[in-house]
Amino acid sequence: MTSARGAVALTLLLGACDTSPTSDPTTCDLANARVGEVVCTELLTEAAQWDALAADSPPVDQGDALKYLVPAATDAPLPAMFVNSQRYALHYDFLREVFPDTYGTLAWDTYVAMVIDPHRRVYWGGDIADYYEAGGARRYGFIVWDDPADVATVPTYDEVLYVWRELQARFGLGELMFVPVSNNQREAVTSWPDDAPFAVRGDDSVTYEAYHTAVGYGTVRFQALADLAGDAAAGELGYQDLLVLDEAPMDLDRVVSGVVTGTRQASLSHLNVRMSARDTPNCYTAEPWTKLAAWEGQLVRLECAADALHVEAATAAEAEAFWAAMRPDPVEISPPDTAWEALVPLVEVPTATAGERRESFLRFGAKGTNLATLYQRIEPGVQFDGFVVPFAWYQRFLDTHTWDAPGVGVATFGETLAAWHTDETFLSNAAVRAERLAALRAAMGAAEVDPADVATLADAVRTTFGGSDVMVRLRSSSNAEDGVEFSGAGLYESVSACVADDEDADDEGPSLCDDDKDDEKPVADALRVVWASLWAAGAWEERAWYGMDPSAVAMAVLVNDQAEDEQANLVAFTGNPTADDPRWLVEAQVGDLDVVAAEPGVTPERTLLTVEGGEVVQVERVDRSSEVGDDEEVLTDVRLGEVGALLWEVEAVMPFDGETPTGTLMWDTEQKVLEDGRLVVKQVRPFVR
Repeated sequence: MTSARGAVALTLLLGACDTSPTSDPTTCDLANARVGEVVCTELLTEAAQWDALAADSPPVDQGDALKYLVPAATDAPLPAMFVNSQRYALHYDFLREVFPDTYGTLAWDTYVAMVIDPHRRVYWGGDIADYYEAGGARRYGFIVWDDPADVATVPTYDEVLYVWRELQARFGLGELMFVPVSNNQREAVTSWPDDAPFAVRGDDSVTYEAYHTAVGYGTVRFQALADLAGDAAAGELGYQDLLVLDEAPMDLDRVVSGVVTGTRQASLSHLNVRMSARDTPNCYTAEPWTKLAAWEGQLVRLECAADALHVEAATAAEAEAFWAAMRPDPVEISPPDTAWEALVPLVEVPTATAGERRESFLRFGAKGTNLATLYQRIEPGVQFDGFVVPFAWYQRFLDTHTWDAPGVGVATFGETLAAWHTDETFLSNAAVRAERLAALRAAMGAAEVDPADVATLADAVRTTFGGSDVMVRLRSSSNAEDGVEFSGAGLYESVSACVADDEDADDEGPSLCDDDKDDEKPVADALRVVWASLWAAGAWEERAWYGMDPSAVAMAVLVNDQAEDEQANLVAFTGNPTADDPRWLVEAQVGDLDVVAAEPGVTPERTLLTVEGGEVVQVERVDRSSEVGDDEEVLTDVRLGEVGALLWEVEAVMPFDGETPTGTLMWDTEQKVLEDGRLVVKQVRPFVR
């Protein structure tokens, strides 16, 4: 949004964008005319431009700040430019909105790689701010983004010199100094040449500043930056936490109740943009672990005020009221049917009517019911064989085994969970919760599965797959996943199993189903892992954020083929989940590499398909896979034609039960190209944009 002080300047600047017949318009000239507002400029030489484009900056020693982009690659689509930071808080939003032909479908992970990853960098990105110097002088400084948690991303002297030259040649308001923005950068500049043509801003005396003034309630968690990504990915951080970090991270996508960092933040940092958008407190204080030592692990009210950080003890009731206001509307789930005991082949699961599908969902969960519904309506050639294990087996397992439960004493797994669901300490303290849930999963992993159940499942494997020596995959099919309101993607475990390993006389590997597997893959182990994954810390936090009743959650199991040596994995939508776009998005990765939960820095091939009458009439390749060569493709145009035809059939035959959701309904599928070249669909769920 344009500030009042910049409104007049913007009007003047927009009028100035008209190009004369003898002057070729710049990239920003064309963008400004297309959008109808000054969204960027390639030359910044007037104070009026600065006032029109720079956003108010919360750091105490800065006035305003704006974002810039500088090409880092010779084939970068855009030139160096300064971004209207009053309108765009993130480069990501700027690129997608202003240059839709190039970046309209830009994915967040691709954007991060474009500005951070040394091997895939397309642009240098950062901010320019005007700093208050001693005596009241104003001086402009620029920062260069890196990932403070990864020393490999720190820009070198030559790279910063290049960025400075590109910016200074276009910036006419004064000499630019470099401002180190991470501890790694501050360490790096100590070895830079003394005769550098730009100055480096040294240490400052600021001991506190607020980036977003707000109040949060939660448990104070001391968090090392080095552990942040791993702990966040494991679900050990959540909306009930107030994080106190030794150093400010580049970003934090997990919702928390507030952040205090031990290093200063840039005013337009990803972290600050997210915290501001969520209206959660975000501030810096020197030596935060020392200052807040007395509050570590305590439930508190924390306020990042304009002039100081305020912390005081809080009650559970106060915290619960605050969290309830933060969360989205609760997602309701129905308790499972735990009376049904029989295993059922996918092609025989009742799915003919909405009532039958509802009954099957209550017995077998979402993943199994959705896949059965699709398989009964499409050709067998694109299907895996399989069957479903009902909720009843999981519930019997919970009710059969006792253990000495933390905070409860000797109880069954089911009794333990029921007690925890009403325990204020468990419910309000994520660290305690993660510790107890880890203990529960370990106990479940050591408990015996009913031998009769193992024998029944083994018989079903032999009948369905033609023998005991076929590796199968046991996959989650809970009642808390694969829905419109809650997808639960990546929350639960899938595990391989081999019946033949149960039939031999030892527990030594390799597996009799696959001699490449050093260990045996007993059926009971696989069941326990899938069941226990329901209580992973990340799964709990995600469900709790959506207000799901933990006492109603349960785990059924889908059993189908274990693909070996597949050519490709892909996620494909009957629409575009990232933009208002009629094309269909396909993300693919070579071999068995995961698309949904990829390792950091591993990005998929992204393609947009125009499909008409069941045929792909246009293929637009957006991003190549990070795991193939420059001239290689994960999916050929011919293969993409098969994917498009299959998606067309999915959209045509899949029924949607319940009220039509607001937004665009599409189907999200996971598919594989097997070793023999056959395309199969292994999962389907509704998705609403």
